[in-house]
Amino acid sequence: MAKVKVKNLAMLDHEIARLQQKSRRLENQLGSRIDHLKGNYKKMAVNSVVPGIANSGAMGFLGGMAKTLWQSGSAKSVLTKAALTALEFVAVRFGIKLFNNIKNKRHRRKAEANKTKTSPEE
Repeated sequence: MAKVKVKNLAMLDHEIARLQQKSRRLENQLGSRIDHLKGNYKKMAVNSVVPGIANSGAMGFLGGMAKTLWQSGSAKSVLTKAALTALEFVAVRFGIKLFNNIKNKRHRRKAEANKTKTSPEE
């Protein structure tokens, strides 16, 4: 709807009511989209990693097996532990590398400072 120039109190009330209805309609649309996302996020995530897995033969079978395993509590626990272990390994490696970089920078700064202190003055 085009902009309406409000000229009196009745038009203002009408415009407020119209905007409130529009707000409720948009909230309902957003709610339905969120419900759709909640219901389909697993399938959407798998399809984003391996496109078309749901419609393929062998890969569909493997996807079904993976879905069954993921729904199993013990398999989910094992997969979660493996993922966390891998993440911890990467984090430790990154942490050690970061620590070494910082240590080397400090060591270089101290060495440069010592050079300037011990160098003969001109």
